[in-house]
Amino acid sequence: MQIKLDLHIETVNAALTGLGKLPFEYSAQHITAIQQQAAPQVQAAEQEAKAKEAQLSLPLDQPND
Repeated sequence: MQIKLDLHIETVNAALTGLGKLPFEYSAQHITAIQQQAAPQVQAAEQEAKAKEAQLSLPLDQPND
């Protein structure tokens, strides 16, 4: 069974920090699973933010004299 969660990035990072303190043989597969699912989402959000930033930095149309 799978459960879908919608968590803020700080919550995910806190969970990963906690998992990182556990023995490697227990936590490694869980850390990997979280990272594999989170990475594409983080990359998409970063690209979206860059695209919005680029739109904001476009010069306004200037009337031609």
